Amino acid sequence: MTRGIIPLTRLDCKNSIKLAKAINSPIIVIPIYDLLTDAKAKFNKTFEDIKACDGIHNYLDYNGFVILSLIMRDDLIWKSGPKKYAEIINTIKPNAFTTVDGGTYNKQEIKSWKEVIRLSNETKKLIELCPNVKPIGHVKGCNSVQIKSHLEYLKELGINTFMFHVGDFFRNSDESMIQQAKHFCSLIKNERNTLLLYGLGCPKRMLEFSFADFFITYGHFVNARNGKIFKNGIKQKSNGGSVYDVALHNFKEMTRSLTSLKYQTKLFSGGECKWAVVQQELQFVLQKQRART
Repeated sequence: MTRGIIPLTRLDCKNSIKLAKAINSPIIVIPIYDLLTDAKAKFNKTFEDIKACDGIHNYLDYNGFVILSLIMRDDLIWKSGPKKYAEIINTIKPNAFTTVDGGTYNKQEIKSWKEVIRLSNETKKLIELCPNVKPIGHVKGCNSVQIKSHLEYLKELGINTFMFHVGDFFRNSDESMIQQAKHFCSLIKNERNTLLLYGLGCPKRMLEFSFADFFITYGHFVNARNGKIFKNGIKQKSNGGSVYDVALHNFKEMTRSLTSLKYQTKLFSGGECKWAVVQQELQFVLQKQRART
């Protein structure tokens, strides 16, 4: 059952930091791109300020668990690497970091395979450079084979906490892509590991992924800035109020939605992967239908 929602906390947004403290969140996620210049991926002033404070906890005046997310745009990824990631990690001193990101896109199998190999090699080097910080395996791939292959490699590195980025799958509200995301998650999640889902910020959709242990989201702020507020799990037009107040309301609304998750069918029940079974049944039915035509 889902244990909680983790706020993505933007270092360039004081209200984002204020909100994380207001809700007493025991865990926060900070994005690496807030520490780099937008053009050349060099260390920015925020990074230097954190360095001067001797770490992210002192900088934020926060004693909770800090996860550094390495998710960022492709152009910034190409300008980075294990040494730069390690310098950031060892300087700002988070409690954990997500493993190396890469561009693995739907129906781009060959390019995605090359990316999985690259980020796997870089992840191994990064872990060696940061032995005292917990790695969280960011599972990548554009199909089931790649997802399972990368997952197994991360397990061989001793990782048992994993993250999957579902945001891109939800971007265009394509139902087939959403179901694909659910299937990929079923390949990652089991009773012996922890699964964090990144980029899922809609209360209604959260119910469909109730098997995840945690949701990482910035949707409460994004929707607030776009004049949207959550009421009873439904997105509506906001009737005013500051962005901060609406964002705080949205986060609390998302948290309340978690109480509904216990009534949902879980991915695992008695050791059986329910979604994987359903997926296999659907594929069997489709194959029979194609055979008839």
